[in-house]
Amino acid sequence: MSSFPEEPLDPSAADGFGYLPADIAQPLDGGRYTIVRKLGWGPRSSTWLAQEKFIPDATKPVYWAIQAFTVAKSRDVEATLLPVLQKEVSQAGRDIDFPNFRGSFWEESVHGEHLCLVMSAYGLPFSELAWDAADSGRAGLPVHVVQKTTSVILETLEALHAENVMHAGVRLENLKFWPSTYENDLQNHLAESPPPKTQIINGIPAVRAQPLANYKVEWDEPMSDVSRWMLLLAGFGHARVPPCAPESGLDYSSAPETLLGNPTCGLSTDIWMLGCLVFQLLTGKPLFTSAGTPAERLAEIRNILQDKIPDTWLGDTNVQAFPNATTSTESLEHRLKQTLRETEASAAHSFLRKCLVFDPAGRASATELQVDGWVEEGAQCSCCYIDD
Repeated sequence: MSSFPEEPLDPSAADGFGYLPADIAQPLDGGRYTIVRKLGWGPRSSTWLAQEKFIPDATKPVYWAIQAFTVAKSRDVEATLLPVLQKEVSQAGRDIDFPNFRGSFWEESVHGEHLCLVMSAYGLPFSELAWDAADSGRAGLPVHVVQKTTSVILETLEALHAENVMHAGVRLENLKFWPSTYENDLQNHLAESPPPKTQIINGIPAVRAQPLANYKVEWDEPMSDVSRWMLLLAGFGHARVPPCAPESGLDYSSAPETLLGNPTCGLSTDIWMLGCLVFQLLTGKPLFTSAGTPAERLAEIRNILQDKIPDTWLGDTNVQAFPNATTSTESLEHRLKQTLRETEASAAHSFLRKCLVFDPAGRASATELQVDGWVEEGAQCSCCYIDD
């Protein structure tokens, strides 16, 4: 196998891959789109920024993100994800701006047929803020930054859950910033920051990812600035309409219901994942770290949350295999107090205990969390704040 700088372009669909070997300036969908740059890639797809052609009334270039799935995964995505994007997520789009799903098409390559999804383009990853804060010696992000981020996530979850859609990807890597599209900002950025030179490896073009980076913020900005941040929750690739079983190999932040002998997942799984993400953003550390058996992971959750196992779960094989409870494990509140001030930790703990409940039925809904006082502090508009 050849050594490619990013996604492996050699392996075929028979090997479980078959990535689209695209290049800059390559036409897609019969010439309707032209690739401008590569935005990123993941375990089963690559994402490209493309300009749409032949729009009579357009006053400036129109750009879209095109997510091209591997040949190995395209038919599965067509059967499971595409219908949800076309119906429920599009209906939720009345209240959220992303993904702004525009349609799909099939693209042929040497590997076979790739399903391609067309949606709005996103900018820099939010994770860069967390890394910058860590590089500055800070454990976690400022509380007001996390409050703002939480309010943005909940806006998306509330809209999705109203259509009975589970996002299933509430994780740090799926938080993004919008690029600046004011007047000619995007066109100027593309002109000033051209794509890197394409490498040709074994006759296959290998393009390096280059996120849109014309909108940047700093992790230590005051709330008057943070309130204006253009944040979004991306990562809709595993969205589902419950009830459904957890996808094999997909991380649900150790949501207890996904670790049972008869695992399940649903809208409340998103809320659990939100709680885990909020803790990570506040402290710079994951809350649950066990990589053991499902029973060992469930036991870790029990010990940290000091929560009761639902009676209906007591007959589950993984629950019955629990190791003995231990009092030496640090509680959720204690872990928060290691990083936050007393009052900050208390307020954050109160919010997190509405998300991190063993029994999915006991977790607050996205709508209920939207009006939580801790979240509302981060959801206020910029007019509510005065610069120091």
